[in-house]
Amino acid sequence: MKYEVFTNTLKKTLKMSKKAFCISLVGLIFVFGFTTIQTADNCDKKALTTSCKKKLDPYKYDSQKFTKINFTKKAQQLEVEVPIFIGEKYRLVFNTSGMPKGIKINVYTKDKEAKKREAIFSNKDAKADETQLIFDVPRARKMYVDYDVPADSTNAKLTGCMIFMVGYK
Repeated sequence: MKYEVFTNTLKKTLKMSKKAFCISLVGLIFVFGFTTIQTADNCDKKALTTSCKKKLDPYKYDSQKFTKINFTKKAQQLEVEVPIFIGEKYRLVFNTSGMPKGIKINVYTKDKEAKKREAIFSNKDAKADETQLIFDVPRARKMYVDYDVPADSTNAKLTGCMIFMVGYK
C-alpha cells in the first residue's frame, strides 16, 4: 500500500516536472527569439558617430542627432530643428548606413508649417549606395532637417537609424 502511494506520487511529480520543463523551454525560446528579432537592425550608434566625425574635419564638433526610425504602412515626415549662430560656418554630415532602405533628406530654413520654404539641401540626386552626405551650410538663422520616410508595404516591421552631426568653424 505504501509502495503504491509512493509510486503514484512519483508519477504525478514527474508529470508536473515535464509540464513545467516544457513551459519553461517554450518561454526561453520565445524570449531569446523575440530579443533577436528586436535587435536585428543596423543601429550601431558608436560606428555611425565615428564615421560622421571623420567627415566633419576641419570643422569642430558642435552637436549630433541620432534618430531611430520605425517604418509604418503610411509615409512619414520627421522634422528636427537645428539652432545655429549667425556669423559661424556650419557643416552637416549625415550617415544613413543604419537604414534598411533609403529615405529622403531635405534641409530648410523654415519649418514645415511655413507656406513658402525652399530646400537648401536635398539628397534626391545622391547615388542609392551613398550613405554619407556632407552639406556645408550657407548663412542661415535656423535649419530644419526633414526626413521623408517611405511607407513599408512589406509588413516586415522595418526599423533603422541614422545620425547627423553638426560642426562649426
